[in-house]
Amino acid sequence: METIVLLDGLTHPHAEMYLETLEALDEVSGVVLVDPDQVARDAMSEKSRKLRGAGPDLDSAIERWDVSHVLVSLPNASTPAELVRVIEARKSVFTEKPAARSAAEFTPVLNALRRRPVPFAVAYLNRGAPPIVEARELYRAGAIGRLMSVELRMVTTRVGMRNPDAWLFHREQAGGGILAWLGCHWLDAVRFITGEEIVRIQAELGTLSGEAIDVEDTAVLAFRTSGGAIGSLHAGYLLAIGNPGYRSAGHDISLILRGSDGLIQYSVGRGHEGPPLVLESLAPRWRSASRRGFQFTPTPAPGYGGLAGLDFFRQFLAAGPGDPTPADAVDALRVLEILDAAYRSAASGCAVDVEHRRV
Repeated sequence: METIVLLDGLTHPHAEMYLETLEALDEVSGVVLVDPDQVARDAMSEKSRKLRGAGPDLDSAIERWDVSHVLVSLPNASTPAELVRVIEARKSVFTEKPAARSAAEFTPVLNALRRRPVPFAVAYLNRGAPPIVEARELYRAGAIGRLMSVELRMVTTRVGMRNPDAWLFHREQAGGGILAWLGCHWLDAVRFITGEEIVRIQAELGTLSGEAIDVEDTAVLAFRTSGGAIGSLHAGYLLAIGNPGYRSAGHDISLILRGSDGLIQYSVGRGHEGPPLVLESLAPRWRSASRRGFQFTPTPAPGYGGLAGLDFFRQFLAAGPGDPTPADAVDALRVLEILDAAYRSAASGCAVDVEHRRV
């Protein structure tokens, strides 16, 4: 049986990379493109070897009997309603993160999934990255003992190198700035690696770039996890040197978990030397070599996220109703709840509890 995927939204910063993913997957037989922008449709159509159609309207496209899966890559304001339409049409759906401007706006998606339990995945692709997978395995095996602190850094190139007129720099369409675009990946990574939830947050946010935007371009969060650990996230569009746009833009990334028996540190990007993943451990299984470095040589592959991204999408394609996906609707909801708390905290100037909805 053929697998035909509808790509809904062609002007998103990741849309072209998503098309490359679909073109590279042997499991995908054909691609249908949807966007009201004819220029974008024509340009993307020329890049597809698997094209099975292109049009301006989602409703007519999802009525096609041969379309089984839909990939939604739209502004955050438009995403929830589009997801509901796809779910009601009983199509499996993959969405760009964070999938909404707020947890409240995402609630109709959860309700639709209860009525129509189709496979759903959200693009927290870092869950498939080899260093993150290795960090999770080490942590879950007890390599650092009880978690005590978390340090996160997600710094990337300045707003001016990323088209300040784009929707993701305007609150009405995006809901938030650096936290909603990139910080969300690392908030999700903490959940994925440790299994703990972020339960309390204090946030300081700033719009400091001088560009005509109305979302935060610099953010610092202090937080506490459900297990009692204390953490921080520093995120910002702050690097003056790097590549324009969104491919190989340039980053300064770090994730450090410190526990009662050691630490796990993942660091890549600007100024970093040495192995990207380091374990220091006094736990019995690892203390014979208490400091270990892990090197990773990515297998060359096209598409968003390389081979790890392809494998992430393959897991989604293989899922049937009720099957797990690499990052599901509850994962999307939990990150949105964290973002909501961060924005409430910044507005109030106080620490706030994260409001976790029952699902």
